[in-house]
Amino acid sequence: MKYISLISQNINSESNIDLASICKNGHSIGSVIIGDGYLFVKKGFRYYYISYKDADKIFRRVKRLHANICCGDGDIEVEYLVIYAQGRELMEITLPGKKAARAIIDELNKTATYLDTCAPAKNNDSDSEAEQ
Repeated sequence: MKYISLISQNINSESNIDLASICKNGHSIGSVIIGDGYLFVKKGFRYYYISYKDADKIFRRVKRLHANICCGDGDIEVEYLVIYAQGRELMEITLPGKKAARAIIDELNKTATYLDTCAPAKNNDSDSEAEQ
């Protein structure tokens, strides 16, 4: 397995054995593995990782997607986990559902209490138009 840092994009920049043991002992929810000090994301044969100390925010995002279904059309809510560091969004991971998203955020709040797991505030364009 290859362990790739989300911050530096270096393969195996830290000890491969340490990362493998932390990843193996971590709690897995979907493709996300919450380890001791690190968050791992499995994609194929690669594990992308970030230290909780290096991440500025890790938060949940919900997007509504329009879907045409056999009996009509409607919106489907898709859950994502967003990793934000170094002033930019590093990765957006699709999650299996609302329960998984809540479980990951709860686990992160227990594991890394100093980590910001709140989504950034949305800009409200109607307020800015009213002031002009």
